[in-house]
Amino acid sequence: MTQNAPKKTCSILLIPILISLFGCNAQQEFDRREAAKAIADSEKFKDCHTGMNNWDACNCSIYTGRWETVAGYWGSSKDRSQPDSLKANPVGYWLYKDQGYLQLSSSPEILSLSEAGKTASRGWTLVTLPGKQVSAIQGQLERWEVPLATKKLVAITNVVREQRVGVQVAQVSYSWVYSLTPLGIELFKNEKLPSTGRGTEWSTPTELTGIDLNKTYEDKSIFTLAHGVWHLEEDCRSLDVC
Repeated sequence: MTQNAPKKTCSILLIPILISLFGCNAQQEFDRREAAKAIADSEKFKDCHTGMNNWDACNCSIYTGRWETVAGYWGSSKDRSQPDSLKANPVGYWLYKDQGYLQLSSSPEILSLSEAGKTASRGWTLVTLPGKQVSAIQGQLERWEVPLATKKLVAITNVVREQRVGVQVAQVSYSWVYSLTPLGIELFKNEKLPSTGRGTEWSTPTELTGIDLNKTYEDKSIFTLAHGVWHLEEDCRSLDVC
């Protein structure tokens, strides 16, 4: 009994050490499923701004209010409001003509949401413009963001783990595609839309929005390991590891 005591003591002492080691290794394992969820839920991934002009491919911007105020936002220089004045914003014109979400009144000259548009706008975003307050005053300048698509993560394609300036880093490559909203599906049923003011009379929905439904896009994200947990770094500009 006395001779076995040291062995038992050593075994007891080793147990927490082994648990600590294996627990640490388990925490350091990179879970692709959790990483995919973190990326898909991030604001950086959801954001659809792209290209040199920082164009928002997922949302169409339309302006409502007194015509003299909104004409410039619609790319129109015409003094009086008329349906053709909206064609410089082809998707906006489609919302007016085909969907019936907008209406033009002549006295006073106001571009506003129709009853159908007011119902549909429950799923839109009303943006407060600089120096303006959101209100229901008739004819007030308002900007609406109309959702046409979202980004959908397809798969994580590669994970490269390494040490950078003493920090455990995982560089995650993934693929994604555009997924149309119900309104976006209706828009893309059109082969072409009238697009006066764009240098051509007709344009495809892909040309107008930048949404290519036949393309799978590639991107990367950085995760760092801290306290045994992997964290998505949404903004790497201030980090040396990126």
